[in-house]
Amino acid sequence: MKKAKYFIAISILIAACTKPGAKEETKLDSRSQTAGVADYQHKGTTVAEASENIGQVVKVSAEEGETPSSDEQGTKAYVFESDSSIHLTANIRQEHRIFGYAKPDTTSNKLLLLSVFTDDVEKNPFKCELGAYYETDGMKQLKLKYLQTRGDFIEAVAIDHLAKSRMIYFEKKWIEFE
Repeated sequence: MKKAKYFIAISILIAACTKPGAKEETKLDSRSQTAGVADYQHKGTTVAEASENIGQVVKVSAEEGETPSSDEQGTKAYVFESDSSIHLTANIRQEHRIFGYAKPDTTSNKLLLLSVFTDDVEKNPFKCELGAYYETDGMKQLKLKYLQTRGDFIEAVAIDHLAKSRMIYFEKKWIEFE
């Protein structure tokens, strides 16, 4: 493990010395971001200093089932007032994890998930009855229509390709109107 740390430190040092003003950035995994990656002083940087700088990389990871806060710059779904349709287009640079619930209560049954995270969408690990999708364009057999706002939730209807409908509720903080 020590050899790996020294190898990384030397690699960073070499990269920093060959690219003046460069900033080293590492993607930790599909559910993480890097924060606080240090810019290196190119003159007089030692291996020991470079090793210390490696510790300044902070991993920020969403826990299983945790939703990014609405205060963060996340992707939101949009209701188009012309036809009341609900749309969300995924942006890999902005996180989103939006659940559709059976009742206007976050502890009720999760019916639908719109998420940027592959681990959330592939194989539907939350067992959402209507499925898990990256964005609404991926829902070929399902359409979402806004009905009304109820407190901290919006009430919508999910309509499948056979015209069967199902009531669904989304937290209002994840929805914007256009």
